[in-house]
Amino acid sequence: MKEKKKKIIKKNFERGKIRISIEYQKKNSFEGKSVGNQLAKFAALARSFNISPTISIGELGEITNKETKIEQSSNKSVKFQINLVSKGINELIKSQLSEGKNLIQDISNKLLKIREIKERIVKRTKKYRSNLEKKYTNEIIENVTNVDLLDIKKDINNALDKIDIEEEIIRLDSHVFELDKILKRKGSKGLKIDFYMQEINREANTISSKSKDPKLSEYAIAIKTYLNQIREIAANIT
Repeated sequence: MKEKKKKIIKKNFERGKIRISIEYQKKNSFEGKSVGNQLAKFAALARSFNISPTISIGELGEITNKETKIEQSSNKSVKFQINLVSKGINELIKSQLSEGKNLIQDISNKLLKIREIKERIVKRTKKYRSNLEKKYTNEIIENVTNVDLLDIKKDINNALDKIDIEEEIIRLDSHVFELDKILKRKGSKGLKIDFYMQEINREANTISSKSKDPKLSEYAIAIKTYLNQIREIAANIT
């Protein structure tokens, strides 16, 4: 019986814990046919030996409990319990699907916010790189004499490459795009969402560490804030 229940659960759920409790009740435990038959046989046997037996409430309870266990393990009872578990699982799935749609929409809204921040990062990066290039050029021209302009340009580009985050922005955009596609697909999503959350978080960390612009670091922190919110929501998605 226990294995049959496990099989039903594993068929419908890939992760998480589900606890099932079935309470077995009878309106009057002393009215069972099995108990009545046993008492009748007991009385007939006593009469055949001309004795007057007595039976306690506790002994009646033991007989009733035995009958209950027999009934619970009967094919009819097992079938009823399996159908009950299946019905409960179906209702749980319907509830999760309804709740899941709202959770997915919430994640999609937060992904949209991350995309908006990414666009701000792109604009800010272009402006920051341009300003930094002008600053480096002016500093070199003012402090160094007899230097070839091509060499100056090369040195500046090398310095700018060390803080360049274009690859991180491209990967960030790619991860957000893939995650958005996953949210629109049917089937299990939880583990895939977890994976892309880690990837997006990695790019946000790199953007924050490589960039020397406080504003870009602020944007990266904003992305991580949305990621933490998404991670909390994704914990409730299978």
